[in-house]
Amino acid sequence: MTLVLLTPVGLDADCWERVPLPESDVVKHTWPGFGGRARALPAPTMSSLADEVAQTYDGPLDLVGMSLGGMVAQHITLRHPDRVRSLMVACTGSSADPETMEGRARRVEAAGMEGVLQETLERWFTPAALAERPEHPGVAYARRTLLALEPGAFADGWRAIAGHDVTARLGEIAVPTTALAGTADSASPVERSRVISDRVPGARFAQIDGPHMMHLERPLELGAAIAEHLHWARGG
Repeated sequence: MTLVLLTPVGLDADCWERVPLPESDVVKHTWPGFGGRARALPAPTMSSLADEVAQTYDGPLDLVGMSLGGMVAQHITLRHPDRVRSLMVACTGSSADPETMEGRARRVEAAGMEGVLQETLERWFTPAALAERPEHPGVAYARRTLLALEPGAFADGWRAIAGHDVTARLGEIAVPTTALAGTADSASPVERSRVISDRVPGARFAQIDGPHMMHLERPLELGAAIAEHLHWARGG
């Protein structure tokens, strides 16, 4: 059984480095266009990203996804239900607003990564983390990674998110599921996670006192939440 960690938009496998993980059989998936990977042609969609994960890893999968990763994890579970053992989606929802996502794509195409960096960091982290000096390690990683990113790749990610809406199908998910929210998450408020936990049969709701990028600002707490989810999901 493999634990697959699915990253947020714009980031790469290194975003998980400070999260203590409960087991060694772990893979950290990076999406096309991020972390040195070439952009996908044609542009990625929720379906293509879901199929990529299902085709890349063998055996039953425990999926843990942050933000975009949590969205794709829902699509994997619906498109490839026989491949998924359990599902944990963090700081995400069952749908996204297409107009907002398209607006973000157009802004980065027009202004470049430097032009959208500050607004992105302010969505992702608490004011306290952004104010730390020397710079908070999670913020420093996000800043460095985003500035190295091709603007078109970031736009691809937002446009993929624009196509995310599985709300009407949540009742079809039949694996142990945890919806994890951050109490200080301004990008994906707690209510979005509750939609998932309320509509997926038997799902758990959990929350951490943290922001949208809790794996970068609250890595220890997230590691504990992942361990708790896996213990529950596997009948421990």
